[in-house]
Amino acid sequence: MRVSRWDLLGLVSLAAFGVSLGALVHRHAARVPADVQLLDPSTDVQLGTEWMGLYFRGEKVGLTRLTKAARPEGGYRFESYTTMRLLALHGDAPLELEVDADLDAGLTLEAFRFSVDAGPASLAGKGTVDGTTVTLRLTTGGQVSERQLELAQPPVLRSNLGPMLSRTALEPGARFRYETFDPLTQRAQPVDVEVVGREPVRVLQREVDAIHVRQTVGGLTLDGWMNPRGEMLRQELGLGLVAVRETEDEARWGVVQARAGRSAADFIEATMVPAEWLPASLEHRTVLQLRLAGVELGRFELDGGRQRLEGDLLTVTKEAVGAGLPLPVTDAPADSLEATALVQADHPAIERAARRALGDATDTVTAARRLMAFVHGHLEQKLVPGVPSALETLKSRVGDCNEHSTLFAALARSVGVPTRLVVGLVYREGRFGYHAWNEVLAADGWVTVDATWDQLPVSVGHLRFLRGGLDRQVEILPVIGRLRVSAP
Repeated sequence: MRVSRWDLLGLVSLAAFGVSLGALVHRHAARVPADVQLLDPSTDVQLGTEWMGLYFRGEKVGLTRLTKAARPEGGYRFESYTTMRLLALHGDAPLELEVDADLDAGLTLEAFRFSVDAGPASLAGKGTVDGTTVTLRLTTGGQVSERQLELAQPPVLRSNLGPMLSRTALEPGARFRYETFDPLTQRAQPVDVEVVGREPVRVLQREVDAIHVRQTVGGLTLDGWMNPRGEMLRQELGLGLVAVRETEDEARWGVVQARAGRSAADFIEATMVPAEWLPASLEHRTVLQLRLAGVELGRFELDGGRQRLEGDLLTVTKEAVGAGLPLPVTDAPADSLEATALVQADHPAIERAARRALGDATDTVTAARRLMAFVHGHLEQKLVPGVPSALETLKSRVGDCNEHSTLFAALARSVGVPTRLVVGLVYREGRFGYHAWNEVLAADGWVTVDATWDQLPVSVGHLRFLRGGLDRQVEILPVIGRLRVSAP
């Protein structure tokens, strides 16, 4: 079993989820002095550039830049850029994220563009909004896909939520709900906003009277402090990640270039869940029992199949692997066979690779073993804090658990093996870390597969929390930094 490193599950979700408040400076953007921007008492949209420094446990790890410009046809363009470099178990994990938005005079979202670049992984897209309908075009691995999403109400991007809030009565105790759309995870989610009250916050070497707002989305709580125009002055994004309003020079200065030995800024180390009472390996165990605490367990898919949850006691039993189903399987849940924008099971390159790896396999279990071996051998295990795309991964041949599980799902589905994506935790050497793997359908039910760690079935140290792709992974964020495990 090759286990060379932990994985970076959730970093891009965290960035997209909270740090997308930043923005990109264009050459023609108005340069307004920071003090003028900050202290102008008006609630009108202040055109120009805002800068924020990003800090992880006190160390500078990135910056955001925000440009708000007037469009010739009316309304505004908000252009955003975020760059981060985090140490992740002594490996450099760079990430660049751009999210641009066209807004009308009332700050209603009309169109958007985005891109994410994380070393070998890249994704770009654009979309338009017509009332409650979002038309989205994604480009990854040289392929363009289009889909329409119907939302409950007209969406907003998180990057223009503050200015929209500024046009409401921000009295202490006031509550609002918005339908936000995240183009990276391609999902809409309601955000509940509570006005906590006015509090001083120190920015730009001074104390400023700010409005404390608390956002709650998917069980995750984000605290922010903004001025009357809705410009964020400070935002606490969880896991020790904080964004602070700065001048351009301050934001650019001191960005940590992650390097070995800087453990204070190690993102993965910060998310580990200790379990020192367990042996170094659980590979030969058939049953594991743990008590879970610190999070609302009912929010997650902890019960069912190889896992049983009774109160706070989780029992994991290693499943037997029986016969597979004859290929191809057509009678299975639709979402376990479908191609998606990031799991391109219908792409010729994916199907060709799957057929080569499959050989003469005629059942789902034999096929899963051969596809697992192909993915495990094809990819270099490398931290990639980007959006996992099967087609991009097949070409780049690098990735962490997200890329392994996404590529496996696409290959398996392309040849008729019903396959699900799973996210949760995995155990190794006294700690649980966040991880992704798969399940495939066999004659006696679902069987677990981990192409990253080359296991079928997986060890009892794999704790499933959710099933689904990137759109579900953000739901595990409230667990990170809060979950505790103990002996039964």
